[in-house]
Amino acid sequence: MFNIKAAVALVVMLSGVLLSLDGWADVSDYQKNGVKMGMAQEAPYALLSPDGQLTGASADITTAVFKEMGVNKVIPVVSDWGAIVPALQAKRLDLISTGLLINPQRCKALAFAEPDLCTSEAFAVLKGNPHAVNSYQDLKKEKLKIGVCGGCAEEKRALEVGVSRDDLVTVSDVFNGLEMLKAKRIDVLAWPDSTLNASITSAKETTVEVVAAAGEETKCSAVAFNSGNAALRDAYDVAFLKVKASGEFETIARKYGFNPALNSSASRESLCATTH
Repeated sequence: MFNIKAAVALVVMLSGVLLSLDGWADVSDYQKNGVKMGMAQEAPYALLSPDGQLTGASADITTAVFKEMGVNKVIPVVSDWGAIVPALQAKRLDLISTGLLINPQRCKALAFAEPDLCTSEAFAVLKGNPHAVNSYQDLKKEKLKIGVCGGCAEEKRALEVGVSRDDLVTVSDVFNGLEMLKAKRIDVLAWPDSTLNASITSAKETTVEVVAAAGEETKCSAVAFNSGNAALRDAYDVAFLKVKASGEFETIARKYGFNPALNSSASRESLCATTH
């Protein structure tokens, strides 16, 4: 007689063997050894203090989801923005959790989980907004030096509206960008509003203000996995739904100043398909 339970067990066992042959661990391995989480120093998404304390909305959500999966060890690996995706693609990381925005181009290279935190675009400028920058179109009106993170949505958007690449200055993280702004090495720092507000507050800055980028759509971030490791991504998605259902996701999001309601209408499918 055909034994369904035995067949299922055999499929699961063979799946684990095939996964190992492909070079990917299964969830039980991550439960034993933990996961390496790539991050930039990006308030309020992910911050690692000098004494090793990991905080931030993305970091807290990711830790909660992996705990739901039985993975109790999340190992933070700090990187500059420009190096973090290549490190994931080279399998030096298991995931990225640092407010990485979902867009169609990235969806071709990475396996995103379902979106978690949603935000709007903004600019950090010196007090009084001396260059009257209120939109991406305003960045073209005079030869301004604009700070962006390499390969991020803000760089892409500035190029889309016609800003010269020569006027874009790559900064390693938001804190570096704020220091360059205060030193007048750049005129504007383009970054998501939640990160700018949190960074200025934590640094107790009084000479810098945040201006909303008029006309820009809401964007959402998510945890990203290597494109070859969709199995871990899918397991993460299942656990993320449980964390959301428990109310823990909403608690974490609100703690760091995010509106969890923005997440309710967002999906990986729609964000991967959306073009500006």
